[in-house]
Amino acid sequence: MADWQRRRNYRIRIGESGKARFTITVDGIETEVTPEVYEVYAQGDRRERYMAERDAGRLLSLEQMDMDFVSLALFGERAAQTEDAAIRRIMGAQAMKALEQLALEERHLIQSLILNGETEREYARRIGISQKGVNKRKHKILKKIKKDLDF
Repeated sequence: MADWQRRRNYRIRIGESGKARFTITVDGIETEVTPEVYEVYAQGDRRERYMAERDAGRLLSLEQMDMDFVSLALFGERAAQTEDAAIRRIMGAQAMKALEQLALEERHLIQSLILNGETEREYARRIGISQKGVNKRKHKILKKIKKDLDF
């Protein structure tokens, strides 16, 4: 096994059931991610290794980049966009996992109110309880989700 494979912080782990788990380790915390996030992360690593091998022994200078019309501002902007996209995907995966932990009735309430845009009053009338009862349930469920997400 190549040295880079031992040092990398992303892995595919096969569970006892034979199902693949895609993980990325950030700050010592192993986080399960979707196959799409894993693939983007792995592509970035492959690109970085390719660039390092290609540029081995070459001198990189700001003057040459300026002469080649490479804007240094693009590097910071692009990195921020990539990081934001990765964070959104990880948070989305964590939110889906938190929703899966809810009871069916709780999940239905959140889906109706938040995802489908139904009002508390409409939902209350449809299931036969008071609007205040729906509001209390919603806040209890959101607190539970927030705790699961560890925000």
